[in-house]
Amino acid sequence: MGGAVEAWRRLLRWIREHPLAADTMLAVALMVLALVIHYTDVRLDSEQPVREPTWWTPLFVILPTLPVMFRRRWPIATLAVVFVAQAVAEMLDVVGSTWLAVLVATYSVGAHTDGRRRDIGVAVLGVVFVVMLIAGVLDDEVTLVDAIATTGILTAALVLGDNVRRRRLHVESLADRAERAERERDLLARERVAEERNRIARELHDIVAHSVSVMVIQAAAARRNVTSRPDDAVLLLDNIERTGRQTMDELRQVLGVLRDADAGRLAVPVPTLADLESLVDTHVGLPVRLTVTGGVDDVPAGVGLTAYRVVQEALTNATRHAGPGATVDVTVTRAAAQLEVCVEDDGRGASTMRQGSGDEGYGLLGMRERVTAAGGTFTAGPRPGGGWRVSARLPMPASPSTPTATAPAVTAGLAS
Repeated sequence: MGGAVEAWRRLLRWIREHPLAADTMLAVALMVLALVIHYTDVRLDSEQPVREPTWWTPLFVILPTLPVMFRRRWPIATLAVVFVAQAVAEMLDVVGSTWLAVLVATYSVGAHTDGRRRDIGVAVLGVVFVVMLIAGVLDDEVTLVDAIATTGILTAALVLGDNVRRRRLHVESLADRAERAERERDLLARERVAEERNRIARELHDIVAHSVSVMVIQAAAARRNVTSRPDDAVLLLDNIERTGRQTMDELRQVLGVLRDADAGRLAVPVPTLADLESLVDTHVGLPVRLTVTGGVDDVPAGVGLTAYRVVQEALTNATRHAGPGATVDVTVTRAAAQLEVCVEDDGRGASTMRQGSGDEGYGLLGMRERVTAAGGTFTAGPRPGGGWRVSARLPMPASPSTPTATAPAVTAGLAS
């Protein structure tokens, strides 16, 4: 049973893939059947006059059947040719397919055409057919019962073909929708992958760029002070070692997530606003004043991480470009519905350097992307009178009780 079903499915698949060959086989089969009926004098009605086969009668047996091979490509024309040829054969009393080919052609019109053109063709042929039936009934060549039965059978064939066409279009529409949905899912997956790559790239940039910049500057300061101020040099080297170890830990965490195929987001401890003081302490050689206004303990983790990364990148840029003798003010203000972060330095000649290409551009772009993704606003540019200012406003849900105490200013670092 299973083998027969599989064979039937293969046959249907072959017919769908080779429609012209399948229709040609159908036309040949109808033609052979009609010729057998013609030459063996097989009749449904024994009283019907029949012309004896001669040299020209097979032509009117072949004409109503052979055009069926084009029933898919030109269904209306095929029906017209088959109908007219069969009508002529009936008038000449030539026995053949006995309207079987007309039935197949009528079904094909319903199954493979639609619209106004089909309606006009069917209407014209229908009028001709009805006129022929009426004439046959009046001449007593066709009974009224036969006329009604023939009309009903051809109408049923047309309706059946139309229903098959509608079902086929519906299935194709469902398949097209499924394919479109699959493409949209693939596109969405690619967008998510690209978004995740950009997010991880920002994380790596924030980790590496900040830490390496601090380590390079502190290593240069340690080299200059190793002879004249060895204690300061030791302190700088200790800070370099601590920063390096912290950076390696963060990189290990990020790379560990990249190796985990099941990880959707970074499932590692992320910095918060509580870590800002430790961040400021790593900038030895750059005096930084940290001021926190309002309670930040209940700031959402996403907002806190964004604010931390903005301060981190701004301090990295200040360390590179503010120049000797510059100081940096970091202000974090918690209001009812937003968190404002501001990092200002009074460096000289830094503004033109920070607008160039390179890593600094990626840093500013990364900060802007982070803040925008969080629904906030970001600005960065030179201050009036010199220096550079980075500002970010991040929306957040209002807290029922927001403390307004101002944290004391924290100054960290050593003079260069």
